[in-house]
Amino acid sequence: DEAPQHLTRHWTMAPRRRSDSRAVRLAVSTAIFVLSANVAYQLSRGVWGSRPVTPVARADVRSNHPRQRKVPNVPQHGKAGTSHSHESSSDTEVRSVAEWDRQAEQEGLFHDDHGTGGGYTGSFGDARDGTGSGANVGTDANQDADTNAGTGIHVLATSNGSPYLNWQTRVMYQTFKTVAVGSDMKHFTRLLHRRTDDELVGEVPTVRVDSKHAACDTWCEFPVADRPDALRKWLLTDDSKRGEWIVMIETDYVWREALKMPPPGSDAVAFHFHYINPNYPNLPEVMKRLMPDNKRDEIKMTDIICSGPAPTMIRKRELDRLIDEYVRVADAIEADADAKQKLGWVREMYAYDLAAAVVGVPHVVEDPGETQLIAQPPADTSHGNAAMFHYTWGAEYFDRNKTKAWSWDKRPYVETKQVRDPARFKPDLPPPDAHTRGMRLQDGKPVTRALNEVMTEMLTIMRDAIDTLPILPHNPGCGWDQGEPACDFGCETGVLCVPTKNTPWKAAVAL
Repeated sequence: DEAPQHLTRHWTMAPRRRSDSRAVRLAVSTAIFVLSANVAYQLSRGVWGSRPVTPVARADVRSNHPRQRKVPNVPQHGKAGTSHSHESSSDTEVRSVAEWDRQAEQEGLFHDDHGTGGGYTGSFGDARDGTGSGANVGTDANQDADTNAGTGIHVLATSNGSPYLNWQTRVMYQTFKTVAVGSDMKHFTRLLHRRTDDELVGEVPTVRVDSKHAACDTWCEFPVADRPDALRKWLLTDDSKRGEWIVMIETDYVWREALKMPPPGSDAVAFHFHYINPNYPNLPEVMKRLMPDNKRDEIKMTDIICSGPAPTMIRKRELDRLIDEYVRVADAIEADADAKQKLGWVREMYAYDLAAAVVGVPHVVEDPGETQLIAQPPADTSHGNAAMFHYTWGAEYFDRNKTKAWSWDKRPYVETKQVRDPARFKPDLPPPDAHTRGMRLQDGKPVTRALNEVMTEMLTIMRDAIDTLPILPHNPGCGWDQGEPACDFGCETGVLCVPTKNTPWKAAVAL
């Protein structure tokens, strides 16, 4: 087998020589180079990778919190900034994000191989007919002594209302409604940071707040920069007080089962993203610069979690504590060209992580394959304990002749017609016998039975959700395509919208 791309992309092999002596000299030189590089790497780990014993930096193992594990402080694939944007708003931006994904894949992020290796235990094609938002099943045993706390879990997804995110949102929310029935997940809000309504206000429970950057309502270089400010505005609303725990998610998730309330006394729960590491070369100086002056000698790089704001399960009162610092750090990064360049597309994730360290809000950081939060096929070959699938990575199957036999990727879903009539654009399921036909993924990894089944489960859930979605008005619709009128459902800013007009939205007679 050929070596993985991420092991060969930084240098090329010298051409073959006729002279044996030259070949010997080349081999000796190569050995010296590899040995030197390894020594340098080990030294860099000693310089950047030392960590004190601290429960804040990584998962604090507690007997009353299942499925948690200490996260090793070792760089595991990738480099700072090589990941995906969470909120893209145009085909142009999606293409640029896809390029980041390709770089991440070359660096080895794509196949962290989090599969457990066990047999497939899930199911697909189950009846999914629930439509409620969940019964009130919380008990006093699941509540801490906080008289101001809401009840249960409040799921929150953020969006700027672009077609790219709206297609994902429609699918995700439908899967949420299915699994939430009778669960601890009692509340759902889509936080729309946008200066006008969008076409999903009449379908998905939405609180709209004005975007910090007006350009991001259509296209901007980094729409995620609006999320911290939007979250702070939402935390001041009555809607934010409904749940005791807040689960922050992305729109490109689908639910396979409901999350449960953490036991009393539990810390916030986050997901370990291996490409987030404040100890990467050149990042400590950036992180120190972003800290308050009085914290620079106190906070070590290993006090900063390797995660981000989503997926995260956190008490509202803890999110209230860190929100101002999260906004401050995010704004400081956007004002610092060097920080933006070095932190790249994941800079808003670093802002959240640093804010948690500065304020002192501990997070249990759960490893892929063991987390209760998300599985990410095809990087993961099992759903493990995860309540959600995150379809950030595309998958391409190639047969023995290296001909593409099947593919799936979220990035083509950027048009309003796909949002408004999703049944016409349902993703295809992978071949059920792919594992018997010698198929491989785009990086050469074999398509195993477990991998194919977890891909099938995720896409079946998505397809089932799409089958239940109504067609939205098109030609014209509202709010996005050129010449379309702005959407207006009569919603108030900062209030959970109950549309008072245009439901369902209809074009004006003049159109």
